[in-house]
Amino acid sequence: MGKMSDLHIEMQESGMLDDPDYYPLEVEYTLTELEQTLCEVGAEMRHATARSSGVSNGKIGPQSNKETDLLGLGGELAVGKWLNVYPDLTIYARQGGVDLTSHSGKRIDVKTTKYSNGKLLAKMNTPYEDIDIFVLVTADYPTFTIRGWATKEELINSNTIVNLGHGNGHGLDQDQLHSETP
Repeated sequence: MGKMSDLHIEMQESGMLDDPDYYPLEVEYTLTELEQTLCEVGAEMRHATARSSGVSNGKIGPQSNKETDLLGLGGELAVGKWLNVYPDLTIYARQGGVDLTSHSGKRIDVKTTKYSNGKLLAKMNTPYEDIDIFVLVTADYPTFTIRGWATKEELINSNTIVNLGHGNGHGLDQDQLHSETP
């Protein structure tokens, strides 16, 4: 990316990027049977609660609502494992919002797709006020691969508008994402 984020600069100045224990991307996680059950039950509960409360599914693409919720929750678990934080698994009517908070306090929205070459996507005209970072995860359930991340400012701007056949949105290719741990 052209301009480095403040987080990237902080990481560079702290020497974290030179640390041999730092985790580069592509990071792959295969969910255990228990984690798969958690995703399946949690996705059904999230779907039922949201739809009964009139919250529409914010998916971008032709996949089913069930697949969207299942892969979304699995992606959140994978990123939680990667960052050693616990995702927000509460079940209540919500649309969007923070999926995880990093140890440094960065608020993260996880975007998961079944396409291995998928883009990091976000909807147009959504302020994402509570989000600092977006993380892209690709899935071949039950295996999830963390592909990279971008700050809100890097993803949500006039230079990132794309149309993949479902209307305009914001999008970044995988090679445009940060590969270090946020």
